[in-house]
Amino acid sequence: MKPSPALAAALLAAIAALALPVVTHAQAPGIHRTDLQREDLSIPGREVVQVLVAFEPGVVAGNHHHNGEEIVYVTQGALEYRLEGRAPVTLKQGDALFIPYGVNHEVVNVGTGRSAELATYVVEKGKPLLVPATPAPVAQTQIAAPTALDIAARATRLELKFADQIPLKPTIFDSATAWEDEP
Repeated sequence: MKPSPALAAALLAAIAALALPVVTHAQAPGIHRTDLQREDLSIPGREVVQVLVAFEPGVVAGNHHHNGEEIVYVTQGALEYRLEGRAPVTLKQGDALFIPYGVNHEVVNVGTGRSAELATYVVEKGKPLLVPATPAPVAQTQIAAPTALDIAARATRLELKFADQIPLKPTIFDSATAWEDEP
């Protein structure tokens, strides 16, 4: 019995639909993610996620933020972190960094070989782990019509909202006694 073209097309469409979630969550070229664990926390609506992320030389993890806090520990190489409202900082193996809730940031492998980080996220359960940053609208301050150069510059410039312009959600560490030493 020979399969009909309509049946073959339906089968291919079904396979493509099942593969779609994998394609939409594909890793960026030069970035290799290994999910290590995802567990509920005792804090209602929060979970912890740990991921090992490796970056090939020169690769940039584009501007993004998370629905929670991120704690980074560099396990290999050298990575530059560009957080809104802060000067870029380069971390090497053994260095750590705290990235507050909702702060847009980029990561660049500035080493000569592969670099890697252990990223620990304390995030809102059920929300996306990674949220691409959206550029803020560019304010029109020119009276004259923009030139082609102005339009090209505006198209390639990323307008960022700085951390002090974004209200932060309270965290478990907002308590005045959270960091006091015990007697």
